[in-house]
Amino acid sequence: MNQELLQPNYYWIRVFDYKFERDQSDKGVMLDEFYTKDSADRESVKELVKDRYCKATSEHIGFAKPKKGKSGMYAIIMESERFFYNRFYAMINTSCFVCLGNIQGKASAFPRAYIGPRIGYQSGDDVFLDLTITAYFCCGECQQKYYRIKSNQEGEFQSREEGDQGAVYGYIYLIYNRKEDMHYIGKSRYIPAFRWQEHIKSGLKGDICDLNFSVLSTVRRDPTLNEEGNMNYLSSMEAWWINKYEMENHKVMNIAKPKITVDDLREKFNDIVVRQEQLTLDGDL
Repeated sequence: MNQELLQPNYYWIRVFDYKFERDQSDKGVMLDEFYTKDSADRESVKELVKDRYCKATSEHIGFAKPKKGKSGMYAIIMESERFFYNRFYAMINTSCFVCLGNIQGKASAFPRAYIGPRIGYQSGDDVFLDLTITAYFCCGECQQKYYRIKSNQEGEFQSREEGDQGAVYGYIYLIYNRKEDMHYIGKSRYIPAFRWQEHIKSGLKGDICDLNFSVLSTVRRDPTLNEEGNMNYLSSMEAWWINKYEMENHKVMNIAKPKITVDDLREKFNDIVVRQEQLTLDGDL
């Protein structure tokens, strides 16, 4: 049998809330992101997306950005591959290649290195789960020892233009403590790197060697709202992602549990996130 026929089809799905007055040429505010490897084609992925949410959302969600002047929710479906699927989902429970300390958590959050027999990874390699070709490290220091160099090759901050000349109102960011498998979600009006530096200095989120930083969603300024309205929306998006992570049974270290105060977002949260939790519970019965 042709081996290619045995390979699953991977797809990357992102769901956006688009408002023409606010987002213009931008994609909109991302509400959900996931991968699938069990769907035969794009049409079956569309059905999967519709089944993932409540009827009110599934009946109106589109699969292309709304036309000029229009607003609405839509999903972008892109072909993907195993590397990106596992980068999103793969979990490991192994030992640090240098100090032998336990490593447990999301695989992509830990420093790693190629240790296979070839020069480097080849197409088709299972980068995250094949421990015969990938070594994991508990922290940057151990990775430095492995490479025998002085500078840390992991965990550099990603640079972003400051607010896209005012068009970007703020960011929702994630700090993941891979040692404790804990997540912290916050919001920032400006470049998240500044907030990350504050968290690092405080030490409350853990040692810098255990932390992984990323941006979950970019929120553009809505010209139809005043400053208070835009801040309220940013705060509601922060609440969205905190509640989403909690409902997905991630360990969240946020002490304050903000509420989604924007009515439109609260309805979408019930349709998208709460609906998915109900489907999961029904599937376990």
